[in-house]
Amino acid sequence: MTLVRPETQGPRPLGTLPGLLLLLPLWAPALALLAGTLPSETPSACVSDPCAPGTQCQATESGGYTCGPTEPRGCATQPCHHGALCVPQGPDPNGFRCYCVPGFQGPHCELDINECASRPCHHGATCRNLADHYECHCPLGYAGVTCETEVDECASAPCLHGGSCLDGVGSYRCMCAPGYGGASCQLDVDECQSQPCAHGGVCHDLVNGFRCDCSDTGYEGARCEDEVLECASAPCAHNSSCLEGLGSFRCLCWPGYSGERCEVDEDECAAEPCQHGGQCLQRSEPALYGGAQAVFPGAFSFRHAAGFVCRCPPGFEGDDCSVDVDECASQPCIYGGRCKDLPNGFKCHCPDGYTGLTCQEDVDECLSEPCLHGGTCDDIVAGYICWCPEAWGGPDCSVLLTGCQGHTCPMAATCIPIFESGVHSYACHCPPGTHGPFCGQNTTFSVAAGSPVQASVPAGDPLGLALRFRTTLPGGVLATRTDTRNSLELALMGATLQATLRSHGVTVLILRLPDLALNDSHWHRVEVALRPGTLELRLWHEGCPAWLCVVSGPVTLAPTSSASSSPAGLCTTQLGGAAFAGCLQDVRVDGHPLLPEELGENVLLGCERHEQCQPLPCAYGGACVDLWTDFRCDCPRPYSGPKCTDEVPAATFGLGGTLSSASFLLPELPAPNLTISFLLRTREPAGLLLQFANDSAAGLTVFLSGGQIRAEALGSPILELPGHWDDGLRHLVVLSFGPDQLQGLGQQVYVGGRLLPAESQAWGGPFRGCLQDLQINGFHLPFFPLSLGNSSEPSELGNRQAWNITMGCVSEDMCSSDPCLHGGTCLVTWNDFHCTCSTNFTGPTCAQQLWCPGQPCLPPATCEEVPDGFVCVAETTFLEGPPAEFSGHNLSAAHTFGDLSLAFRTRDLEASLLSASAGAHAAVWLAVHNGSLAAGVRSGRGLPGAVLSAPGPRVADGAWHRVSLAMERPAAAASRWLLRLDGAVTPSVLSGLAGALDFLRGPGAARVLLAENFTGCLGRVALGGLPLPLAPPRPGAAPGLAQRFAVPGLGRQEAEPRTGGPRRPRGGGEALLPVLPEECGLNFPCLNGGRCEVGPWGANCSCQEGFAGRRCQIPTLPCEANPCLNGGTCRAAGGEPECICSTTFSGQFCEVVKGLPLPQPFPLLEVAVPAACACLLLLLLGLLSGILAARKRRQSEGTYSPSQQEVAGARLEMDSVLKVPPEERLI
Repeated sequence: MTLVRPETQGPRPLGTLPGLLLLLPLWAPALALLAGTLPSETPSACVSDPCAPGTQCQATESGGYTCGPTEPRGCATQPCHHGALCVPQGPDPNGFRCYCVPGFQGPHCELDINECASRPCHHGATCRNLADHYECHCPLGYAGVTCETEVDECASAPCLHGGSCLDGVGSYRCMCAPGYGGASCQLDVDECQSQPCAHGGVCHDLVNGFRCDCSDTGYEGARCEDEVLECASAPCAHNSSCLEGLGSFRCLCWPGYSGERCEVDEDECAAEPCQHGGQCLQRSEPALYGGAQAVFPGAFSFRHAAGFVCRCPPGFEGDDCSVDVDECASQPCIYGGRCKDLPNGFKCHCPDGYTGLTCQEDVDECLSEPCLHGGTCDDIVAGYICWCPEAWGGPDCSVLLTGCQGHTCPMAATCIPIFESGVHSYACHCPPGTHGPFCGQNTTFSVAAGSPVQASVPAGDPLGLALRFRTTLPGGVLATRTDTRNSLELALMGATLQATLRSHGVTVLILRLPDLALNDSHWHRVEVALRPGTLELRLWHEGCPAWLCVVSGPVTLAPTSSASSSPAGLCTTQLGGAAFAGCLQDVRVDGHPLLPEELGENVLLGCERHEQCQPLPCAYGGACVDLWTDFRCDCPRPYSGPKCTDEVPAATFGLGGTLSSASFLLPELPAPNLTISFLLRTREPAGLLLQFANDSAAGLTVFLSGGQIRAEALGSPILELPGHWDDGLRHLVVLSFGPDQLQGLGQQVYVGGRLLPAESQAWGGPFRGCLQDLQINGFHLPFFPLSLGNSSEPSELGNRQAWNITMGCVSEDMCSSDPCLHGGTCLVTWNDFHCTCSTNFTGPTCAQQLWCPGQPCLPPATCEEVPDGFVCVAETTFLEGPPAEFSGHNLSAAHTFGDLSLAFRTRDLEASLLSASAGAHAAVWLAVHNGSLAAGVRSGRGLPGAVLSAPGPRVADGAWHRVSLAMERPAAAASRWLLRLDGAVTPSVLSGLAGALDFLRGPGAARVLLAENFTGCLGRVALGGLPLPLAPPRPGAAPGLAQRFAVPGLGRQEAEPRTGGPRRPRGGGEALLPVLPEECGLNFPCLNGGRCEVGPWGANCSCQEGFAGRRCQIPTLPCEANPCLNGGTCRAAGGEPECICSTTFSGQFCEVVKGLPLPQPFPLLEVAVPAACACLLLLLLGLLSGILAARKRRQSEGTYSPSQQEVAGARLEMDSVLKVPPEERLI
């Protein structure tokens, strides 16, 4: 690094320079003295450097000099050894510094560093020192640079044939597999050396074993030690017996087998005994026995394996298939076909209209499509029927029908053209309810219940009934058709249609259409017909597929009752019956129409009726049932009567604290089952309701206990009805008991208590409340005498006695004690009261004061009621700083802390939202870590604590998030904790268990720290359901004695507002309470190129890369410009760059080279003396200019000079004007 002296600049030329130059000789001695240049001694003779280059000047004492050769000095003498670098040092020519190469040290790098001095070699290795390194000579069994690694001699797998290697130090040992030996298991052990095979057996060596070959020795076994038994090998085939001999054997064969070993199965089928192609099957074939297609019965046996069986082809039979079968003997031809027997078959000669092997197929004459003009063909026996379109007729729809041209059918009827015997005509198809050639006859009439209509009509074929009906009754006979043999009935059963066929009084078939209710007062068309072998029921209804429901069933009648023959004579028809009431129309019996004028004078024409349930005649919610000509009210209990206007009176027990009871004596014991029902209304949780008793003990007791109804039967466990019955509402109670619960029942029934109060104490004492409409097995037990002549009330049961019972359900006067406080108005409800409270009070007795109606919080903060007080809640903005502190020391121990909730909005990647700690075993925290949510709870000794698994959900996105943390089981000492973010349906489960947050309340409660180092917004924060007071109340608002979190140390003064700035919770950073959303503009600038955006929560800056913060004021990449020199590494520290330099450089930016000569001392005299002279000259010039100006002013006083005024007057006048400041001029 080169140091340059600054040059001295001379003074600028002035007008008085000649005068100043005259003064310089006077100052020269002084300047020379200051510069230290006054002569003090005689200069040396070598000052002028008289010697030639390459020689050195030496002054002599006599004032002369001598020139001699120059001696080498400094680095020229090569003082540094072992290749070191020599660098001159300082102004001294002899100065130098040696920079050693690695491995050497010392002033001249003459010392070799001993790398073995640190004993780097392990396991007794020998270290050899070398230049700048060392070398270890390892002992046997070790390797590596420092002999640190033990050599694994087993790595090369030296053990052969599956041997196991045991590693040692410098050696190994092999554990050989069975059958091998040697140092490396390379030898195969010869097990035949011991000659293990006996009786001349040949030994073959194997791996870890041997094998003996016992061939031709007569012996067997592993060592040829056992003599061979010839029959032991089962030489005889086909389960024959073996007889042992001397060196031989003999086989005894079963019949059908032969050969020395019975190995030959004699073929009985070789002679082809089966005739006419029959299949011969030998009995000795095991596959023909067993299984699904077995030929021979039972299991296969060699004892019965001799012989054969012939399987004959169709048409032949016998042992050898020699008999021809007559196939016509079974009369296979049907429908009158004639059978002709053939060999192995038959042939049927079928009548016209049938075909097939047995004449079973009806010839389909419709296959030839005989019907023209789109007609539909129906096949019949030996013919067909064409169903022609509307304009065509004839056998094959070939005739254009013209019969309806000029027809006279009425407008409501439909004209149907007819073509018969070559003549065109027409018929009128009448609308429902009309009949006749021109639909002029009415077919509609009414039928009354109990007044059926009788008629006789000619019997026809097929038998059937067809009609249309309407009714509101669910049951009754619609029509019945009866002849001497059969009876056919149409009826409604349970509002659905049913058809019944009877023959000679015996029910043959019943058809039902069960899913359609037909008592809806609408017209419905039905038909039932008996056809050959089938009874069919049809219903035309909108609920049916294609508006038609059909159900049918097979019918088998006696030959005399067959419907195939045309019946003769008359049949009797009955319309209606004992139960049916409604209207009928278009009635047809066996196809014959029945008109009202044919049914007698008692038939009412038409179908006029009035809706019986409009308007609704039943009171108190009774259900009206339309009975066509009348109605019935199904009344809820306790109402009765034709229109549910009669009410069974209720009985009040214990009114005013009196003792009340009633008793009934039953004429007989209820059996076999018992059903008790009554209406109950009470607010008392206990009391005796009903008890069956005899002279000795209680048999069955029904009572209230803890607000629940219980039943206690003798010898049975107590039964309990679910639910609470003491809520002051009227409930219907129904209890049913079986025969096993009615032991010792007794005929005496006590209601509401016993005569002596002590006798009721075991079941809660006497009952207080109302009972109504008490029934036992459907019979009424009245508490009061029934009114005479009221037949609508239920039948009574038992003799009655009553004490202190009040008629009606009467309430106690609950307002007599003036329970409503603070001017509240009391209203009596049944055995209770309701207080209408004045303003600012609430609660059952108006005892609780309301604070929020008085608007104690400053907008936009909102007020929330807490026990005995209020809390002001607001959205709060925090700018990074210390936390806000809160304390729950004044909260009662009865308040359970099992949850917390918090709403926040931030872009901070690292911040604490909420934390509290009370020692090592009690803590809770919610924080933002790496932009994700972190949470944890520690509470309860011996519990591991609950922590949210990392990483949590991302939350540093500038959007509002609401998080809740709660115990899964708040009442448990140890529970899982559940975290819900933004109202998620499925919570996140924290890992581990923890207890409640009770360390946050009561004396010694832990401080709650909010928003530590947090920049963002907080919404409502609540602990245990109590919100934190993030906003101050209105000045002068009384906070009450609230159980709430408080700001420590503020006391009552926390309600006083601060002036000149926002209020901060104690210890908090800049917590603005509350802050309205900001907007983009002059008051919200984004720095460093950031872009301002307005969202639902106010203005927000989108920063460019390298900057962060609310207004992009914080640089996040201070090292982006790479300020470090000479290979230095830049590190960001507190937003500022910090350079980490290499070993040869230093300085703030690594700009200084270590070890170079220091800069020369600053030449103070050389710089200071010229500077002082320059200052003195400037001072003298100033004095001279002042003297000249004063003289000129004195000369102008007392004289008038127009020229002078013209020259200077204007300037002087302008100088006297006050100048406007530059800022104002700019404005």
